[in-house]
Amino acid sequence: MKVFFALLVLPLFSASQTVHVKDGSILYEGKEKVTGVSASEIYNRIQHILPSLIDDYQIEKQSANAVRARGELNLKTPFNIIRTVHYSMELRAVENGYEYLIDSVSFTERKRGEKPSTKSSKEVLDNMSEQGAIVGETERLLNETDMRFQKLLAVLRTRVKSKK
Repeated sequence: MKVFFALLVLPLFSASQTVHVKDGSILYEGKEKVTGVSASEIYNRIQHILPSLIDDYQIEKQSANAVRARGELNLKTPFNIIRTVHYSMELRAVENGYEYLIDSVSFTERKRGEKPSTKSSKEVLDNMSEQGAIVGETERLLNETDMRFQKLLAVLRTRVKSKK
């Protein structure tokens, strides 16, 4: 009976990892509808919102209806560790909404007084195939990263849809 229960519960634990993965790397992509607003107005809103929404905002590429920028997120850590997520975000205004893409995700970790080490999202995801404490630490890292990206996308959605 215990084995049956374990087999029943196992998919719940493995499904709890919610970070979005495509081709072995972290990637978020999708479309949001914004009704009653032209593509040019959506693009203007995006340009106004992004600098205040994204930490360390740096434009990589810009066109008449799209912008691609680099940003970073600082994650919660013990005092002696500084952990930062670096990413690229592309937003394209289209009629009745916008498309988003978050990719080029990497993680930098630095213990105070030491040199930082940077890992791509693929390298971090590969740690999930390991065993032991590293899996729990990696899962916490990926879960917090997912929550932060989901929050970023939710705030962006709310601000683009608002008339302000």
